[in-house]
Order: sequence, then structure tokens, then C-alpha cells
Amino acid sequence: MNPILISASLVLFKPDLATVERTLRALQEAGRLAAQHYTLELGLTLVDNSEDDTEYGRIANWLEGARAAAPDWTLQLQRSPGNIGYGRGNNLVIAGARSDYHLVVNPDLFVDADALLEGLRFMEAHADVGLLTPAVFGEDGERHYLCKRNPTLLVMFLRSFSPMWLQKRLEFLIREFEMRDCDYEQPIHPVEYPTGCFMFFRTAPLQKIGGFDPDFFLHYEDADIGRRILRVARSVYVPSVRVVHQWARDTHRSLGAKLGTARSGWLYWVKWGGIFSSKPLAEPKAAEVAVGPPAPAPAGQKVLVTGANGFIGQALCATLSSQGCQVRAAVRKKNGNGQAALPDCWAMGDVDEHTEWAPALAGMDSVVHLAARVHQMRDTVANPLAEFRRVNVDLTLNLARQAAKAGVRRFVFISSVKVNGETTVVGQPFTADDSPAPIDAYGISKFEAEQALVRLAAETGLEVVIVRPVLVYGPGVKANFHEMMRWVLKGVPLPLGGLDNQRSFVAIDNVVDLISVCLRHPQAANQVFLVSDGEDLTVSDLLRRTAAALGRPARLLPVPMFLLRIAGRLFGKEPVIQRLCDTLQVDIGKTQRLLGWTPPLSVDAALWKTAQQLRDEISHA
Repeated sequence: MNPILISASLVLFKPDLATVERTLRALQEAGRLAAQHYTLELGLTLVDNSEDDTEYGRIANWLEGARAAAPDWTLQLQRSPGNIGYGRGNNLVIAGARSDYHLVVNPDLFVDADALLEGLRFMEAHADVGLLTPAVFGEDGERHYLCKRNPTLLVMFLRSFSPMWLQKRLEFLIREFEMRDCDYEQPIHPVEYPTGCFMFFRTAPLQKIGGFDPDFFLHYEDADIGRRILRVARSVYVPSVRVVHQWARDTHRSLGAKLGTARSGWLYWVKWGGIFSSKPLAEPKAAEVAVGPPAPAPAGQKVLVTGANGFIGQALCATLSSQGCQVRAAVRKKNGNGQAALPDCWAMGDVDEHTEWAPALAGMDSVVHLAARVHQMRDTVANPLAEFRRVNVDLTLNLARQAAKAGVRRFVFISSVKVNGETTVVGQPFTADDSPAPIDAYGISKFEAEQALVRLAAETGLEVVIVRPVLVYGPGVKANFHEMMRWVLKGVPLPLGGLDNQRSFVAIDNVVDLISVCLRHPQAANQVFLVSDGEDLTVSDLLRRTAAALGRPARLLPVPMFLLRIAGRLFGKEPVIQRLCDTLQVDIGKTQRLLGWTPPLSVDAALWKTAQQLRDEISHA
């Protein structure tokens, strides 16, 4: 087996060599422990930026005696052509690295003994990640909140130059910048602005972006490289990788330090912009990182689809039929439109927990259960949860029991992301294996249906697949998404230009494609999957791209989010405004890895198809 090659760079400027030796000893212990699990070749280059012959000699003499502190690392000393700055000093090593991973480490940074092992475990398991950033603590054990969002001119001023009274008054902005709304005990991604004290890169994407921007002498070079690495790879905070930083902030210590910070901040702002808000840079799309074997072709499979006259149902029946499946469409009553082309369409009437499904199930290989009582914005029934349970739990379990008895092999249940919860924070999307946390009656009923199906699968051997979509859009979409597109088409000014929350969406073509894969992929059995387009959008981005698809200008007014929330309360539209303003992201990594699935349709292509249908609808109205 070929060894894993790890290179590292450590830039020095008149350092305290006792502290540097402590850094080396920590790296040695981490390398020794990691080498018990992986075959490694470790190399560290120290770069002297001092521009001083005497200083270079002092470091060289010390290094000869310090090699014993890190015998598993090949140590080299490189002299820079002068005090060229932190980023350029590291670039001297990065440019010539012939390694799998490259570690950028500060001279006062002490890694935990298992930090390198945990980092390698994560990076080896996630080939799409280009940068790992660790959990950082002070020597007193206090956590440093160093996962940060993209800095703005306002945040730069507040952190480096504003008086303490103003920092306290606007502390909420600093806390948001430091991602304090995220759980630092869980992975966070994307990390837009990673800490520069320990940066564990995959070497190929690091070299692809050219390392650090040489224009930054000191400060904000880590913010800049964080944005650029996200163009080619993912950037993830991994809490199991722990380091201790002997951190001493110098920004306020001297006029020279303040001027250096101001210069770097200005360079960053000129390059990236952002006075009061900064647009996040999207991570690579899901289609770029999928792995796994493809599913076999579905031709000949006999599939019963319930809710076949719904938005997803009609598209699914058409797709499965085109793939050679024998589709039996179960509907409440025939509507003469979506099922006209399906020769095997069964009108079941009003179905409930007592419905006899045996005739419809006869001869079927699989079932896709779409029929449900859907989320209601204004529910008028006396006991909504009881009604949701009657349809979404009892009806589902009745159908699944009869399917198992009829010899059906696989039961695909279309659930909802509401099983996971209502909102996320940017950087911590829902995953398929998160602990469910439904809030409303609809989400609770879907979760209870999932639990009942899992128990039934264990009892009967029925293969159950659970799919939790986010908001589905596409040709024929109704409700709020449809109204939004009509407003954009009419050129109505919308007060949504200030929204920077992130949301996951899924095009109907993509969700239907995943359902088709789940019907036939052997690895799908008894699993839960989340589905999205793999590209999260802010609401303002969604509107701009929708306008582009419609060939219209996006007339967006930058109204602050808190004013929108106030207006929602005043006009009785609080649930609508909440859905617009809140963040809800999902991670479809499990779906990709286990099924080898990638969303076949991009966001822009899906919006174009939706826009075409809307134009046709209006022209024939």
C-alpha cells in the first residue's frame, strides 16, 4: 500500500524557539499515533521570514538539536528572500509540495495527540473536502470561536477598531460572525472564514487555487483562502480534531499593527466587497462529489403509485413508464388529465385505515406511497394532529401491511424534511441520520409513520425506503412558489433583496429520479434519504435566477429581515414570512454516497423548465 504523504509548513519570524519545540513535540506525538493506523511519510518545512543572518543562524543551530523532538518528521529549514509575509512564506512550500495533504500550522499551536489521526480519518472518508478546520482552545481550556462567516466592512471595524461600548452594543453582530448560533460540538460546513492557525488542506485543490493570495502580508489571508477553496472543494469544521493555540491578538497593541490590519482589511474588502452583509460562496454542487455504483435499470418492474394524480405523482408515473416500468396509478378519482396516458389507473375513492388494497396490490413488485394529508397553512379541523395521524399514519400502515402480505418486495415512503425539524443554522444542515425533531402536526405524523414502517419492516422483511424531500418545485407547482413566479413575471417590486438566509430546494425531475433509483438500488433498502438539488440558495438568489429564467429583471428591495418579520405579524402572514426568512438546509451526502446518485437537473435548468410552463399557462389563460 502506498503511504499517505503529508507535507507541512510553519512560517517563523523571530520566534520563541522553546514554544516552537513544544509545537514540534506535539506534532511528533500526533504523527506517531496516526502512524499506528496509516502508513505515513511526514515532512515539515520551517520558513524563516526574518531577513536576518544572525536570526537564521540561531534557528538553524536550534533545529539541529531539536530534530530529536520530532524523529518521525523530515525537518527542513528554508530561508525566504525577506520578510515576505505569512501567506507568501507558506506558498514557498505549497508550490513544491508533492503530497496528499498539506498542513499549515502556526509556531504557537499545539495539536492534541489524536488530532492528525482524526483529521486523516475524516479526510480519507470525505474525498470532496479540501480544507479541514479544527476545534481551537486556549491554554486555559476556553473555547475559541474561530469558525467565522465572511467578514464585512462593519464587522472588520467592530472587531479591530471600535470602542468597547460599541462592541458590547453590537455584540449580536460579532456572535453571528463567529457562528455562535451553530453547535461547535457538531461538524459545521461550509466554513467561509477558517482559522489560520491550523489549516489541514488536501494538497491538490490547495495548489489548484495557487495557495495564499500574496497580496496579503498578514491578517485576512485566511479569510481570503477560505473563500477561494470553496470554489473547488468543501471546507468543514471537525470538532474531534482539537488543538491548543497560544493566541495573542496584536491588533490593538501598536499603531503599526493597526495600520497593517487596516491595510489587509481594505485589500480584502476591495477584492470581495460587503459593507453590511456578505454573500456566501456556494460549495461545490452535489453532482461534483457523488460516488458509488449506479442502480440497475428498472425496466419491467411493476410499481403501484398512490397519490398518482398529485404534483409528484403525475411526474413519477410518466417517468417510470418511460423507463419501462409497469405502473399502476392509484387515485381517489380519475381527473381525466394526468392519468389519461396510463392504461392501469385505479380509482380507489376515499381511502382510509380500513381500505382494502389487495386487488390493487396484486402482482406488484414495489409501492411508492405519495398519498397523504399535506401541510395546511390554515387548518380548520378541530384536532389537526388526530386527522394527520388518521391519514398519514394509520392509512400508511394499513397499506404497508397489506403490501407485505401480498408479496411486495419494496415500499418507498415519501415523507418530509419536517421530520428533521423546521429550521437549521447556516453551516449545520440536516442530515438523514440526525435525531428527528418534528414540530408541527404534519411533521409529527410523518415521523410516526416512519417509525411504524420501520417496525413493520423488522417484523415482515418488507424493504422500506424513506425519502424526505425539501420544498419541491417544477412545472405545475402551485401555492407560494407559483405566486412568487407570477410576481416576478409581472415585474412586481418585492421587499426580499435583503434576505441572505440559505434554503435547500429540489426540482421535481430530481426527486422523481431519486425515487426511481430507490425502487431498484440494492443499497436503498431500509434507509432514510434526504433529497435536494445539491445547491442551496438565498431567497434573493432564487428570485434573481427565477427572473433570469423568465427573461425579466428582478426588482428586489433590500428591506431588513426584522422589518419583514414585523410586517408579517401585523398582516397575519407570520408563517409565510418565517418560511421566507428562516434557513433550512439539508446535506444529501448519504444519498450520494450510498446510491451513487447525483441530481440530474441543475437549478437553472429546472427554473427554466418551470418558467416555460408558467408562460404557457398564462398564454392559454
